[in-house]
Amino acid sequence: MKRKASALAAAMLVAVSIVGCGGGKDGTGSQASPSRTNLTVFADTSLKSSFEDLEKDFEAANPGVDVVLTFAESQDLVTQMDGGARADVFAPSSTTWMNQAEDKGLVPKYSAEVFALDTLELAVAKGNPKNIEDLEDLAARPELVAVRCASAVPCGEATDKLVRNAFLDDLRFDTEEQSSRDALGLLKAGEADAAIVYESDVASAEDTVDGVDLAGAQLHSNTYEIAVTKDAKESTRSEAAQKYVDLVLSHEGQMTIVDAGFRPVK
Repeated sequence: MKRKASALAAAMLVAVSIVGCGGGKDGTGSQASPSRTNLTVFADTSLKSSFEDLEKDFEAANPGVDVVLTFAESQDLVTQMDGGARADVFAPSSTTWMNQAEDKGLVPKYSAEVFALDTLELAVAKGNPKNIEDLEDLAARPELVAVRCASAVPCGEATDKLVRNAFLDDLRFDTEEQSSRDALGLLKAGEADAAIVYESDVASAEDTVDGVDLAGAQLHSNTYEIAVTKDAKESTRSEAAQKYVDLVLSHEGQMTIVDAGFRPVK
């Protein structure tokens, strides 16, 4: 409860900044327009629980702003924005997708800020009934069904590095999925004995799975960035968008991120 109260307090400070800026640009102190602002946030699906919590805090403190959250795989969000969908804040699951958004002119270059890290973990069934302790177990016990992300996606890139650094290039997986959540889904469905997935995904399913730390995984953490989009910066939504980013980067916002299974950056 203390964390939620702190997050609300931080959001209240955001509200003071937005509402108490002295009115119009002429500095006369005239009242801001009573019209409501719709602030559209495009975020990776893995951020759903934490961003929904922050949405409530932000809106409670800023009654003139409606936060509209859109969750999808990061690459799909970039495609939607590139196709003309409006987004004011963009929070993908890796620098790969933020770089793509920058290259397409959707986000101003060098404006993104890191707000969370996510590290790979070995997910196993609750209680670890097959006593799987590390990647070496997967290599030594071919009867185990192991799944991972495909190399073409960020969690797969990190898995490649992890396996290579463990000198287990001959380690074979039964299937490769397009996301960490898909790989975890196979484990939860009983179709796999182990899955290399992100810590945040393990945390979201802690009632049904356990996580086993992997040596060296922190060296290949996934970096989450957030930025105000180019479209928002050139609109009347610019200030509200930046204040939302500031809330995510605040200490209270970081605690909300931690509660969802991510590692903080501050």
